[in-house]
Amino acid sequence: MYLSARGTGADMRAFAACLACVLLLAAALPAAAAAGEDDAGRYVVHWFNGDGVEVYFDGEYKGTIADTELVVAVDPAAPPAREYTVRKGERLMYTGFIERAPAAGETIDLFPQRYQVEQPAPGAEVNDTGWYLIYRADGEEIYFDDEFVGVVKGGTLRVAVNTTLPPPEEFVCRNEDRGTMSRHQLPPLPPRGGTVHVYTSVQSAPHFSVSATPNTSPLPAETAPTPLPGFGAAGAAAGLLIAGWRLQRR
Repeated sequence: MYLSARGTGADMRAFAACLACVLLLAAALPAAAAAGEDDAGRYVVHWFNGDGVEVYFDGEYKGTIADTELVVAVDPAAPPAREYTVRKGERLMYTGFIERAPAAGETIDLFPQRYQVEQPAPGAEVNDTGWYLIYRADGEEIYFDDEFVGVVKGGTLRVAVNTTLPPPEEFVCRNEDRGTMSRHQLPPLPPRGGTVHVYTSVQSAPHFSVSATPNTSPLPAETAPTPLPGFGAAGAAAGLLIAGWRLQRR
C-alpha cells in the first residue's frame, strides 16, 4: 500500500497544521498557569526597632518580623482586615489601621507612625469628647502639661479630652522609682468621638501608613532566562504525530 504524491502533500499539510496547534496549546497552558500563581496581593509590615515581634491582623497571627519586615499574602477577593497589631510577648507595641486590600499582584506597605487618628465608627453617637490612647510600659504615670491623667495598665492609657478646648502641648512619662522617664509633644486633638493613638517607641515612618509600593528602579527587574513554556509537552505530542504519520506511510 502506498500514498500518491498528491495525497502525501495533503497529509503533510494537515500534519503541519496539527503540529502547529499542538505547539501553541502546549506553550499557552504553562503561561496561563504561571499567571495564576501571582493572584495574591501582599502587605509588607515594616518594623524598625528590632526583629522577633509578632504581627496580627484583626487578632489573627500572621508571622514574626525578620530583617525589619514581614510579608503577608492575602486573597484580594477577601474583605480587608481593619487593623494590624505588633506585639512583643504580652506587650502591645503598636496598632495600625488598614484602609483597603491589595489588588492581585499589588504590594501595600504598612509603616508604623508616631501617631494615628482613628475616626469614630460610622453611625456612632458622638459629642465633644475625644481620646488620646497612650502606649507605654505598665506602671508609668502620665501627665498632660504637668497635670496627672492616669497610670498605664496593659500597655495603654486612655485619656478623654474636650475637643472644643485648647489642646495640651506635651505629655510626660514618670516612674515612681526613677522619676521622669521621657517627655513628648502631643499630636493634634482627636476628632469628636475619635481617638488619637500615640506611640513613643516606633521609628517615624518614611511614608504614609498605607501606600502602594512605587517602582523606584529606572530599569525593569532582571530575571533569569527561562526555556520555552511547554516545550517538553509539545515535543512529546510532536513525536506521537510523527510516529503516526510514518505508520500511515507504511
